[in-house]
Order: sequence, then structure tokens, then C-alpha cells
Amino acid sequence: MSFLDQGFLSDLSEVRSAVHSRYANYRIAFMRLNEQCMAAQYTLSISAEQPRDLLGAAFFMRTIASCQAAVILLEHGLPAQAKTVLRSSLESLFSLAAIEAKPELALSIAQSQDANKRSLADKMLRWECEELQASRDSSIGEEELLELKLNNASEFKTWALAKEAGMTDWYLSCYALLSQSAHATVSDMTSHLVIDKDGNISAFKSEPEVDGQELVWAFTMQIQLRAAHAVTNMFGINTIDVSVHENALRALERGSYKPCGAG
Repeated sequence: MSFLDQGFLSDLSEVRSAVHSRYANYRIAFMRLNEQCMAAQYTLSISAEQPRDLLGAAFFMRTIASCQAAVILLEHGLPAQAKTVLRSSLESLFSLAAIEAKPELALSIAQSQDANKRSLADKMLRWECEELQASRDSSIGEEELLELKLNNASEFKTWALAKEAGMTDWYLSCYALLSQSAHATVSDMTSHLVIDKDGNISAFKSEPEVDGQELVWAFTMQIQLRAAHAVTNMFGINTIDVSVHENALRALERGSYKPCGAG
């Protein structure tokens, strides 16, 4: 099964090997951090009666799973799609970091789900397709949707969460950059163009991209590391050597990372 037949659903073992070789240090550093994060999520002492515990654990798990998904996409030569997933991971991270910084926000964030329901109910009531309407009406009544639409729950925007978390610079830099891929901006679409030496478009491309992944790997590790920092503070665990991984990230950025005992 060739790439021409099935695209990114074909056997991309050679691409994965190339990515593993090219970004070996990033991958080794991330896998070490990820291993400790995975261990940490099974040691959390969670009280079902504490919104901060419940949301903190859930946001942490979602963030690290999203970072893992980004690595899978990078390994298959899909950096634009990895950026899209990482943007989502930042949204769960902002929430996690917000309740780390301000525990009293947890209940408000939990209650904001009614604002999400309000928005969804409004959209469902505006469906025009008869098949969509039939599907809607078979699962939820119009009266219930109207009731949901009228609730006045407060909504937490991503910017507000980043601000509460003390992460506005993250929002204005990392989140903004990752949003280019998530929103399929015209500037991001240039990755599908082949430019000749004269600056003219000579062809289109949609093949695995192995070159230029460094920044996305760095974003992935930064996001997971910030999540590790938050969950460590919230739950008082010591299973993640945050300072060690911070030093590893700085070494990666300087190009001086030398993993010990890497297989």
C-alpha cells in the first residue's frame, strides 16, 4: 500500500524512523518526561467532592494525552496537524493552571458548562436541514433546548483562563502561533506549496514533512512540562522531577542536550 494510494494511512515506518533519527534528543527528553507524567496520573489522591481535584486531574490527563497525540502526528510527518492538537492542549492547560493558581475558580469553571450548553442549544435550534432537525427532535425536545438557551451561566473564554493562570504571554505567543494551523489560515497553507529558486509556485505537495519540526517538539515539551508543574503543586506529588526536565528543555534549546543512558 503506497502513499499515493492511501496517503497518511499507508505504512509510514520509514518516515517514523527518519523523525526518530532527526529529533532523537527531543524525543528522548519528551519520553522521559511523559513516563513520569503517566506514573503521576495514577498516584493522584482525588476527592470526588472537591471540584478542584476532579477538574485538575481531568485537565492534566487531557493535556498529556494531547501532547502524546502531537508526538504521534509528528512521527508521521504531520506537523500542521500536531500544532492543531497542541492548540487544544493549551486550552486544557490554561484551565489546569488557572485552578492551580486560584483554587476558588474550580467551581466557577465547572458551572460554566451551562454556558457551553447554551451555545450548543442555540446552534441546534437554528438547524435548517430536515434530517438534522429529525435527529435533534428524536433525542431532545425543543422545550428543553429553549430552557438551556435561556440560562445565564458565565462563560470562561480562553483568554480569561490564560489571564487567571498568569499565562498571557503563552496565549499571545504559543497559542497564537498554533492557531494558524488550527484555523487553516492562508499563511499556513503555504506549507503545501513548492517554491522554485525564482520564488514562483512550481507545484503542490501533500507528503510527510520531516524537516523543520524542532519548534513543534519544543512546544510539546513545554506544554507537558507546564502541566506537570501544575499538577505537582496541586496534589503535592513528587513523582515528576520538574527541575530536571526544565534543565533538559533549556539544554535542547541551546543544542547542548546530552541524554545519558539513551537506548
